[in-house]
Formats: sequence, C-alpha cells, structure tokens
Amino acid sequence: MRLTRYLRRWQFLIKLGIFILLLVFFLVTTMLINSTLTSESNHGGLRATNHPDFEYSSDDPQPTENKPAQDWKPVPWKETSEVKLLRESLEKRLRKLPPGETEDDANKRGMATHGYNARLADTLPLNRHINDMRHPMCRRVGYPHDLPKASIIICFHNEALSSLLRSVHSILNNSPPELLEEIILVDDASHRETHPDTFEQLDEYVVHLPNVKVLRQDARMGLIRARLAGAAYSRGQVLVFLDSHIEATEGWLEALIHRIYLNKLIVPAPAIDNINYETLEYTKTDGSKGGFNWALVFKWVPMNETERTKYYNWDPFDSPTMAGGLFAIHRDTFHDYGTYDNEMSIWGGENLEMSFRMWMCGAKLEIVPCSRVGHIFRLKNPVSFPGGTSNTVSRNNKRLAEAWMDEYKEMFYWYSPGIEKKDSGDISGRLALRERLKCKSFKWYLDTVYPDLYVPSLNYLALGSISNPSTNLCLDSFGKADHYQTVKAGLYFCHHQGGNQVWVFSPDCRILQGDFCLESSHSRRSEPVLGLCKKKSQYQTWKYDHETKSIRNVFSGLCLDQAGRKSDEYVLVSKCTNTPSQVWDIDNFSGFSQQEC
Repeated sequence: MRLTRYLRRWQFLIKLGIFILLLVFFLVTTMLINSTLTSESNHGGLRATNHPDFEYSSDDPQPTENKPAQDWKPVPWKETSEVKLLRESLEKRLRKLPPGETEDDANKRGMATHGYNARLADTLPLNRHINDMRHPMCRRVGYPHDLPKASIIICFHNEALSSLLRSVHSILNNSPPELLEEIILVDDASHRETHPDTFEQLDEYVVHLPNVKVLRQDARMGLIRARLAGAAYSRGQVLVFLDSHIEATEGWLEALIHRIYLNKLIVPAPAIDNINYETLEYTKTDGSKGGFNWALVFKWVPMNETERTKYYNWDPFDSPTMAGGLFAIHRDTFHDYGTYDNEMSIWGGENLEMSFRMWMCGAKLEIVPCSRVGHIFRLKNPVSFPGGTSNTVSRNNKRLAEAWMDEYKEMFYWYSPGIEKKDSGDISGRLALRERLKCKSFKWYLDTVYPDLYVPSLNYLALGSISNPSTNLCLDSFGKADHYQTVKAGLYFCHHQGGNQVWVFSPDCRILQGDFCLESSHSRRSEPVLGLCKKKSQYQTWKYDHETKSIRNVFSGLCLDQAGRKSDEYVLVSKCTNTPSQVWDIDNFSGFSQQEC
C-alpha cells in the first residue's frame, strides 16, 4: 500500500512538472512572437524589410528605427441612416423582376449579358459582409499615421448596377476614410438603351456617398484609355485600379498603401480571391504568383520551393506579372514609368506590358496577402471589341513583344502564327522610354525575375502542328494545361491557326507548348499528359523516326497513337506497330534528320 502511495505521488509530481514546462514554453513563445511583432510593427508592419536585394530610394520614406510606434488602427466609414434608407430602397427595386419576365428568364439574361449571375447579384445586399479571411497575423499589424491617400479608379462598361455599387460599398465599408481621397467611377460609354440604371439612377445614388464621383466618356475608349482618363482626373498620391465587379475586405487598402509608403517603386496587388460567377460565393485563394506563357496569356502559377521557404503566409511576395485588374501604384511611379501604352486598344496585353516594364526598368511587383479583394471571374467576357477581339489583343501583344521582349519575341510568334505580319503601329515612344529609364534586357527578366519559366531553345528542331495524315487530326492541348493539375493531350481537326496546335520539338527532344512538355507513362494504351517541363526527364523525351514517321517515348518505348480516337478525344501511347494511326507529320521537321531526335 505504501509503495502504491509513493508511485501515485511520483506520477502526480511528474505530470505537474510536465505541465509547468509546457506552460513556461507557451509563455516564452508568446513573448517572443509579441516582441517580433512589436519590432516589425515599429518598422511599419510585418517583415517590412523582407526583400534584402531591393534598395530603398533616398527620396522615399525609410522603414527605420526612427519611425514612431505604430499604434494606429484604422476605423472604416460607417453608413449613415440616410444612406441606409437609400440603399434598402434601391435593393428592393433591384429585386423586382421586369414585367412579364420569369426568374429563369432573368437568370439567362443576366448570364448572357454579364458573364455571371447578374440576377442573383440583384438580390444580394449591396453592402453584404464578407468574413475576414486574412491570416490572423495580419490583424495584429500597426500602420504609420502618415500613410498617403489613395484615389480608387473603377472603369465600367455596361456593368450591372448591383455589382458596381456592391464594389463601391465594399470599398467604403472596409477603407479608413482618412486614406480614401476619392472613388472615381469611369463610365466607358455604357449603352443607355440596355443599361439605363447606370445613368441617372447611379448619379442620384452616389451623390449621397462620401467622395464618390462618376466620370462619363462620350465615346468608347476601352479599359486602357479609360483608366488613363481616371488617373488624369484623380488627386490621390496613390492610384488604386480595380475592376467593377469586386468586393474589398477588411484591411485591404492600408496593407497596399503601406508597401508604397515603404518604397514608391513597389507596385503591390492584393491577393485576388474568387467570387463564383454562378453562386457569387466568396472563396479564399492560395498564395499564387502571376506568370505567363509564350502566347502572352497571363496565368497563375504556384510559388517555387525557395519562395515557399522564404516567405511566411502573410508576407508580401514578388510576382513576375500582375493580373492587371487590381493593383496600386504611386502617382509619380505611374507617370515616370510610362503609365499605360496608350496606343494599345480596349483591353488585353496591358498587364504584361506593365509587368515587364516595371521589373526591367527598376520597379517591382508584389502580391500582398494581408490585402484581399474578391473578383468575379466571369464565364465569358461579354464586352465587344471594336475591330474584333482577336485583332485587338493580337495587336496589343505584338506591341509589347516588339518593345520589351528582345529576341524572345520569336517565341511569341511561334505560338501566334500570322501576328508577326500584323501592323503594331509606332512603338518608338516605348523604345525611347526604355532608353530613358535605362531598362534591363528581357533575358535579365527571365533569369532574375522569372527563372521558373521554361525557355525553349531558339534553335528548335521543328515548330508547328503534329498531324495524323490518315485522319486529319492534330495533337491539341485544348488550352487546359496549368500548374495545378496534369491534363491529357488530345486530338482535334487540324485548323492550321496555331494556338493549341502549335508544338515545339526542342533540341533536347521535348515536345512542348509553352512551359509544358508532353510526357508518357510506362503503361500500354495510356493517355500522355502535359506536365511542367523538367530539365532531365525520360518521361518527356521523344524520338522521331523519319522513315516510319512514328514518335516514340524514350522511357516507355511506346509510340504516339491516334488509335481510332475522334476529334475532341485524347491521344494514346501504345506498342509501336508502324500502322497508319501511328504516322505523324511534323511541320518544318525536314532537314533535321541528322539531329539526335
């Protein structure tokens, strides 16, 4: 019995000791975190100097120890009773259906007109609350008292009134009034006959909101020139460009402005969350950065391993490109670094042009996870392009390729046949800007800013379509390759228009499109996929037999096979049999029989 009592006593003491040790560990850890936060807060925010290679200008506010303690916590605007009554009255009118129209009719009309569920948008509160989805550490940041004021510039053309005003209300409800110089709504010649509510009704509503202005354009200018008009009209030291179907969330504005406060050559963008085009549900996105492919299409790409270890989840991080719809920039930087290329038309390519220009000429792009803004990614773009969408975007892309991409513009022309012959207009102004700013080369940009991008050799073995002559079907990527999932390569009727049917046969025996390479498994009658190109991978290595015209994978020994598949179905690899379904014509491969592939 005595032994049992001793054992129980010792067990109790051991448990008490473990508890005390855990308590001490918890207290010490908390003190260290608070100490770190206080130190970083005194620098104006969390990890304000997490970019050691980026030099701060002597003309800019410095994140030094001399900064006052950051104890200011922003207080957003509060809706007045007058505005509340006005808003609730408008919401009631928006919920009503037009005479003779059913809910189903309204849903179809909204989707066709706007590319998202505009009918559902009409039924939601204009000031709906979005939960704070920032990392908890973001809520502990203190900001300087002397952050500069911002002008918010929103361009719209035939936008749903409910979505436009929800954008405005979300900004007002989540922005400190002392940081908000104005909200400028630039109407890019909306159609009164189809969108009458964005005229007098909009004007009568916003006059009751603080510092909200409507700037009307008599003729259609397009996003690029409409933003330039808004910037010219604005007064804020910081310019914030937003789309017309967004919802800003708590803390979004001060987190962006703070990066510019630290250095005006930083061009920050918020983390762009997804508002589902059908359900309008707000969903937080992960920490992706902006990239592009060689067809000059913007894409989201994951951070590489080095970046994932370098940054915390709440840290601002470098981004090679910006999506373009949502970003902030110091007024001086915007003008000194060439604003937009005002010879570009409507929309398309301006985001990559600005991305390349900023990085190459001494500024930098960042994404700020403590700033989160939701955006409706529409099912399709319902806005018309004078002269046609393809012609407009192609001309814009050619301008940026000629002005900024040096010899690498040839890669763009690989994937966009015919564009090289199009007229891009006079780019001498952009070349003069590049000379004046002493901008670096595009090779520097690829090596330093976007080393993840797979850059094919300019000395390719073949470039063009890969077709099966017996069926007139071509190897096609369907435009679905991305960094977050493997997708299968397919077949489609040969159209000889480039795009998804342009493939490069590289000197290292890859069949690639952009930074995605065709790769095979060892399984017979399996479907090859498009995966990120790797420096050394037998899965992605192929041999072309000039006599049999077969394409054989080095790892599996299997041959690319049409195998009776139809257009819009996936291609196969199977045992090499020299049958017609395994015969492939590769454009421009003649004359390279001496090569290894």
